[in-house]
Amino acid sequence: MPIGRWGTVREAAEHFKVTRGRIHELMEKGAFGKCRKIELVTGRPIWLIPYPFKRAELKTGRPKGKKEMRIEY
Repeated sequence: MPIGRWGTVREAAEHFKVTRGRIHELMEKGAFGKCRKIELVTGRPIWLIPYPFKRAELKTGRPKGKKEMRIEY
């Protein structure tokens, strides 16, 4: 269960039905907005994701290249 306005990576993975690794990939790409990394008393860090979980659409595929203008003689 999310704590206040934040949820853990595990909770987000269960919500989206993907692996924790995929959640970390999406976090790196900025799909969840601003996430926080906190250290527990044990020294172990955990990531917190804004709750309710919302995933932004990411651009996929290759970027469009610039078209060169060719002049043929």
